Amino acid sequence: MHLLKILGVAAAVAATLPLQAQEAFPKRPVTIVVPFSAGGVTDLFARTTGLKLGALWGQPVIVENRVGAGTIIGTQHVSRAPADGYTLLFTSYAFTSNPELRKNLPYSPAAFRPVALLGSTHNILLVNNKLKGKSLAELIALAKAQAPKGGLSLGSSGAGSSPHIGAELFAQQAGIPFTHVPYKGQGPAMIDLTSGVFDGMFDGMSSYPQVQRGAVSAVAIAAPKRHPDAPELPTFRELGMDFVAGSWFGLLAPAGVPDEIVAKINADLREVLKDPELKAQIAKTGLQVSTSTPEAFGKFLAQETEKLRNLIRQGAKIDIN
Repeated sequence: MHLLKILGVAAAVAATLPLQAQEAFPKRPVTIVVPFSAGGVTDLFARTTGLKLGALWGQPVIVENRVGAGTIIGTQHVSRAPADGYTLLFTSYAFTSNPELRKNLPYSPAAFRPVALLGSTHNILLVNNKLKGKSLAELIALAKAQAPKGGLSLGSSGAGSSPHIGAELFAQQAGIPFTHVPYKGQGPAMIDLTSGVFDGMFDGMSSYPQVQRGAVSAVAIAAPKRHPDAPELPTFRELGMDFVAGSWFGLLAPAGVPDEIVAKINADLREVLKDPELKAQIAKTGLQVSTSTPEAFGKFLAQETEKLRNLIRQGAKIDIN
């Protein structure tokens, strides 16, 4: 009988070990892979968040930039990582657009599970100062008048980027023609916009200082409500168009990471995102910090994917291959 009691206690202790191990996460450094270059908005967000997580966990959080192929290289790396929570992906809009726009991806979106939506930025419609008429109604009328010449010329930071998809969604909803002028990055596109090479461009709040300096003009922001850093800028909804578009930032993990670890990372992210210092640093980029459950983030990703699918079904030609 005594032996049976001992065996029973041993079994009970053994049964609790996996849970204890999960509750102790992390026991060693965690790597956050950013599939963008160092110094960009996504990289800054990841590094700022990683520093706060590391302080909370008492373990180093290493941000690793794995750049190339439109975020594919870094994303593929995480898709093949051990499903233990020690390798995570900090990414943005390309995660939902690549599967719809690129052929033969070396990974499946199903190789990941959502951890948390962390922030968002909404696109502003910017126009060059040489353009006659800078209101939304005037731009739509101008696009229709210039239809034989291709309508408005709208630049972007690259084919398939969030600003490009924003332009496609805008043109579709407004019922106007436009000619896409893709660039390799936001910087070169902004230089040509200020020079009057093309008519306009969608871009995030990080470009709003150009408006404040008078280098370009802003028409409206594609957000549900006005941005706190640009309260004078109307939304498209205020101008009569129910149009919301932009990018998002979130954390994903390999699909097999246990629920308990995902829940812990999510809860700890919620905690560090309350930090005033972190919020102040992120606010400088024009981003708005947010939080979500893993389930809500999963639904959000599905909605973003469906929005792009509908755009393509309705005739938008977006070739990035």
